[in-house]
Amino acid sequence: MDAAHERHELRRIERWLAVNDPGLAAALSAPGAEPRRLNRRPVRFTVDLLGATCVVIGAATGVLTFVFVGVVVLMVGACLHTTRV
Repeated sequence: MDAAHERHELRRIERWLAVNDPGLAAALSAPGAEPRRLNRRPVRFTVDLLGATCVVIGAATGVLTFVFVGVVVLMVGACLHTTRV
């Protein structure tokens, strides 16, 4: 496919979306869209705190399940920090 054909298809999809779901089309084209609630600062730091707490509890008690869960939660927190808006 060449670039002109891709632009034509994109305009066709945009028109279809505007006819079938005008609310979504408006939300997608609006400048400065509202940031996702899941990625706000208090949520990110709460996830970090939860992950660190699980790792510390797991290390203190020797329960590796807590350590594993804590590391997974910390990875989710890192992803949230990386993709923040």
